[in-house]
Amino acid sequence: MIEWGLRDIEFLSPQTFSACKNGRRMSFHVHAESYDKDFTVSVPKFDTDFLLLFIPNKEGDNCVILTRPDTWEKIGQRVDMVWISKKLKRKWNANLKAPDILYDAGHSVQEEQEYDK
Repeated sequence: MIEWGLRDIEFLSPQTFSACKNGRRMSFHVHAESYDKDFTVSVPKFDTDFLLLFIPNKEGDNCVILTRPDTWEKIGQRVDMVWISKKLKRKWNANLKAPDILYDAGHSVQEEQEYDK
């Protein structure tokens, strides 16, 4: 986050944080989900400025930043990698493994098992 120029990072919940850049405070929701057999992931409900989407089973750049205005029509739906590539604002490779992170509290264990199929 420092490399983007984000400062004063403040954790708001296990899935959200805020940070300042150029005097503007921005909020982020973190969502981690492996893509399914169709290479799709869900867009979770979130009320922050940005969605930080981590896709642990994706090779290469597996983290992206999406804006709320770009995603609001897709909240609660599944999107494919092509859709994500057209909407992303930043991308990078995160060296995390799925067991190192918690899935969103809004999903049940059964939903997460369905996503991982």
